Amino acid sequence: MNQILDYNPNKSSGGGSSGSDKVVRVFAIILICFAICLVVAGGYNIINNKTEEKPVVTQTQAKVEAEQKETTILIKVSHDKAIEKLIYSWDSDKETTLKGTGEATMETEIPLLAGTHTLNVKVTDVEGVETLFEKEFYSETGEDKISPIIDLDITDDKKLKITATDETAINYVTYRWNNDEEIQVDVSEEDNKKIEFEIDINKGKNDIVIIAVDANNNTTNTTKSFTGVMEPNIKVTVSADKKTVDILCYHENGIKEVGLKINDLTYNVDLQGQTPIEVPLPGIALAEGENKIYVSAKSVDDTFKEIEEQVTSTPDEDEINLSINDEGTITINIPNGIKEIKLNLNDVDYDVAVGDTNPTDITIDKTSLPLTDGNNKITVKVISVNGTEKEEVKEIQYTAE
Repeated sequence: MNQILDYNPNKSSGGGSSGSDKVVRVFAIILICFAICLVVAGGYNIINNKTEEKPVVTQTQAKVEAEQKETTILIKVSHDKAIEKLIYSWDSDKETTLKGTGEATMETEIPLLAGTHTLNVKVTDVEGVETLFEKEFYSETGEDKISPIIDLDITDDKKLKITATDETAINYVTYRWNNDEEIQVDVSEEDNKKIEFEIDINKGKNDIVIIAVDANNNTTNTTKSFTGVMEPNIKVTVSADKKTVDILCYHENGIKEVGLKINDLTYNVDLQGQTPIEVPLPGIALAEGENKIYVSAKSVDDTFKEIEEQVTSTPDEDEINLSINDEGTITINIPNGIKEIKLNLNDVDYDVAVGDTNPTDITIDKTSLPLTDGNNKITVKVISVNGTEKEEVKEIQYTAE
């Protein structure tokens, strides 16, 4: 009988060998991870130790000195490190840079400016550390390299105020509107460092060119545009008899406010919220004697103008008819009324009653006068209710009956 044999060389009878391999592999992986951690920790300690051992560098400042001579300034710099560069400037002017030569000391001599100026110095060493130095100097003999300064301002009454100043001495200022002729303004004897004046701004948009020149021909020029606005126009017309005034305020864009005062009386000019181009104020009465008239006007452009005028109001003289005839009868006629009569006869004053009614006609008969034989001198002075006076003198011969 034939037998069939089953043969398999990979077949295991127990299965224990395969489990041991897995344990070994896991253990190997754990050892590798632990080794990597040790390497990283060791490297960190080495780097950290090297960082802690790095020496600390102390930054030091350079020593800067500036010595004033007759016409120059000597700048001296000393340091414990090499100097990279030195930068200096006067006030806020342009900076000048000087390169170092690799040494720890440096010197330079610069021109001294006339007037009072501030010297600014900045020193940088090879490590980039900066040292700042500042000092003010004054000199009457130094160089004048500073150009004049021009300032422009608009005043409250809408004019252009031009101010040119120089630290030593200003010479003159010129200005020109658009293509108009150039106008020169010279310095005054009172202040040779400043020229200041005001000019009107032409109506509309205008360009102005201003040039300022100092005593050493240093020049500054500026060009600017301005839009000019007009002041109100005020016209005061006094009547022929000087008893009233007519006032007219005008502005092409409109008036928004008018003020009027005569002596101590203030008038309220109500425009009722309107802004008329013309504001007429006709027939305003004047008081007898001196009248101080003040008028102001403000436009919608906020331009302002004010004027003051003095007017003397005198009443018209009254017509006075006064006569003394050869017999001594006195006749008086004043259409506006008689206020007072003064009579003198032969150097003796007499009262003449007029009353409170201020009559227009009075006759003084010779019979009411104490005439004496011979020559009599009669003087009569009359005053009207408006203050007009008239005097008459006459000598007559009288013979008693």
